[in-house]
Amino acid sequence: MTQGWQSRAIVALCGSIILTACGDSRLDKLSANISKDSVAVIMKTDSPHSAASYLTNGQLWEIQFYTRKEVALTDSVDWRDMSPVVFSDGHVAGWGWNYWEKEAATLQIPMPPKK
Repeated sequence: MTQGWQSRAIVALCGSIILTACGDSRLDKLSANISKDSVAVIMKTDSPHSAASYLTNGQLWEIQFYTRKEVALTDSVDWRDMSPVVFSDGHVAGWGWNYWEKEAATLQIPMPPKK
């Protein structure tokens, strides 16, 4: 009986390691309300791989998508293989797919499909 919790603990640990490996550690260094220039320094690039802008209810939303590994700007990268950083009126409002999916649903902005 005691081995049951140990097995579950090992599975949970392996799962969290896998999820961390798939994530973008640069996002951990972001904070709300910082500027685009600060994001560029943290993300270690002058420009995102892709970007999208939406004007909703008089508020400008810009989503910058950063690749998790270095690729040429001309390379095609699946949306879900990038890390979104969301700006509201020029300052960071949030980041990551969990944040952007919730915000986009509220704003009724279509999202790229999950894999």
